[in-house]
Amino acid sequence: MAVNFPIDKSYLVGGWLASGFWGAFTILYIICIATTLQRRKHWHFTTFAITVMYALATTHIGLILARLIQAFIVHVNDIGAVMYLADIGQHLNRSKDMIYVTSIILGDSILVWRCFMVWNSNWLVITVPSIMVLSTGISGYGAIGQYYLPDPYVPTTVKWATAMLAVSMATNILLTLLTAGRIWFLTSEIKFTGLSTRTKPQMRYRAVILIILEAGMLVTVGKILEFVFFIIAPDDGLDGDNALYVIMDCMPQIMGIAPTLILLAVNQGLTSPGSEAYSVGGPAKWRHDEHDDSTSAVAQHQTGTQMVFAAPILTHHTRTDTSASSYSGDAEVDILKKKPTEQQV
Repeated sequence: MAVNFPIDKSYLVGGWLASGFWGAFTILYIICIATTLQRRKHWHFTTFAITVMYALATTHIGLILARLIQAFIVHVNDIGAVMYLADIGQHLNRSKDMIYVTSIILGDSILVWRCFMVWNSNWLVITVPSIMVLSTGISGYGAIGQYYLPDPYVPTTVKWATAMLAVSMATNILLTLLTAGRIWFLTSEIKFTGLSTRTKPQMRYRAVILIILEAGMLVTVGKILEFVFFIIAPDDGLDGDNALYVIMDCMPQIMGIAPTLILLAVNQGLTSPGSEAYSVGGPAKWRHDEHDDSTSAVAQHQTGTQMVFAAPILTHHTRTDTSASSYSGDAEVDILKKKPTEQQV
């Protein structure tokens, strides 16, 4: 039995859910900016980018409301809500989709940047994802360009849109694998010695949470659902399952929430904004004294290489001694610097 989810109902549900995500985005954005200013942190690329993302998401939710008013109030007695919402050539729809595509490009770019930081500023790692983001932009704006034709050919528009969604989904999956794989490998390679049975599980759970945040898994799940709904949605939007528009209206908010959560983790000292966030040369053992409140810890490799870990929020410190140093016990494993011991100098 074919599923019938009308386009008018889809946009109503999508607008309602998007408003909820926008409210969550607003709260997270305010908290992040407040903590950034409070701690007098520099405005990094991510901070500036999520500000632009919030502006785009706010404009997008405003256009959603404007379209619903036009569909269910202004045009309800002439062409009707269904025909109005199905007309991709409407000016409000053009503007909304333009913001949507821009949000995709910026959101994917933020995740590429974070992957770049997690891989210790390795340009080779992000070469393919960067090309894929560029391809997403070309196909996305190409699809919107069809809206401005006097008589847009729907199959051509669908092909452009399919390319955009498929490449964006693939980009997010690839970035998730690269980022999550990197963090998981580093945290699994580190052996925590001196930690209590209470502290050690907390550090492991924190690593899992950071994998979810840093890798942008929230966006990846949304992208997969969006592409699946796009494949099963009708081209004209009149009959069949139009659940696609529910997730599409929410995506600018979701793509803004993901990097905002990363910035919040940075401001709370759970990770670092720079390339020092995850730098490692091999397995390390973490020596820890829970009764000491100093701000760093030293990890000693089996090969004799010394690495320094950062404490949360506080200024990063490095140490040249290889003795058992201490740690505050409230930060994930954030390896700052690889430094040779005296025997290697």
